[in-house]
Amino acid sequence: MTKKLFSRTGIGTAIAVAIIVFAFFIGAQYLLAPVSTASTFGVPSWPQGQGEGFLYVKGVRDVVSGLVMLAVLVAGSRRTLGWAMLAEAVTPLGDMLIVLGTGGSPATAFGVHGATAAVVALGGALLLAGSPSVARSRNARAAAATA
Repeated sequence: MTKKLFSRTGIGTAIAVAIIVFAFFIGAQYLLAPVSTASTFGVPSWPQGQGEGFLYVKGVRDVVSGLVMLAVLVAGSRRTLGWAMLAEAVTPLGDMLIVLGTGGSPATAFGVHGATAAVVALGGALLLAGSPSVARSRNARAAAATA
């Protein structure tokens, strides 16, 4: 049990679960208290008044990102989850570039968004490295059947 927990797939799955919880938490914050949460994103200013509706977009985006990863996790394909995580790592990377491009805090850009992108990508890479490809699985089954 311990060996499997500390395998690449086990660590990648643990990272995925942590990212799912994190995405739901951040998304909920943006949906429940968008104006007070906006300052944590790292940009120097954010929409106010009628423009505050754009802050809800961030909340919905984060919740949906968590739901996508949760759906793939529940489906049981760690390899697919790895690919999904690599794709989802682009979102915090984009957030980092937005913060840097708008004159926001470099510390938040790299420390929050960049670090999140790195952790999500690491989790995805671990899942891919620890999960056999479909072709390798098929070849192993074929070899076992002929032995």
